[in-house]
Amino acid sequence: MATMPAARVWLGRLDALSDHLGEDWLSDDEAKRLQAMTADVRRRSFLAGHWQARVLAADLLLIDSRRIALYRYDDGRPQLRVDGQPSLLSLSISHSGDWLAIALATVPVGVDVELPRRTRDLRALARFTFSPEEAAGLDRLDDTDYSLAFHRLWTLKEARGKRSGTGLLPGESRRVTSLPSNVDDAEATSWILGDGALSVAIAPGMQIEIDGGEGLHTPAHWRYRKDV
Repeated sequence: MATMPAARVWLGRLDALSDHLGEDWLSDDEAKRLQAMTADVRRRSFLAGHWQARVLAADLLLIDSRRIALYRYDDGRPQLRVDGQPSLLSLSISHSGDWLAIALATVPVGVDVELPRRTRDLRALARFTFSPEEAAGLDRLDDTDYSLAFHRLWTLKEARGKRSGTGLLPGESRRVTSLPSNVDDAEATSWILGDGALSVAIAPGMQIEIDGGEGLHTPAHWRYRKDV
């Protein structure tokens, strides 16, 4: 394997990837999942994400991408396999709008990108998903700052759930508060991305390297406090 930081993140636009990827390279599991998708945009993002994950993993492992296949763990997380055997690399994939984010790491990792979509009641979602402390902090913000802070907290929650494999469960999520942290103790790092956000959750003190992150704002570092 090539020398790599603890986590490598690729961030890019779907329209930068080929619209003619084909489907003959998909694993049996991926082909079944794709067949169940009816929305063109969902199929396109699925193909682009799974293709790009193979390309990035092949580059890190210094092998032909045709040796790599994607399956799923029982908890739904994507699993990289090389020649049919589980890889030591952890993989996480996220997409929102035309943005695609992929994280590869030597330890469990979760990545989430979130851009504003259709009109949603963000305050109701915050009360349902965020901890009381987080929701109260958001309520002190005006509408513009509220939206940015909401999307940053949302990606922090999603990234944590993807790292653990539990996903974003509202009951669990309301017991977890994202708190600012110094870089050495941080469990997650977030960036403002346009009107939305990108977050990566990984073990404390792990280095994160981003390809395609030139337009991101200064990173913020976080730790998670879980209340009983």
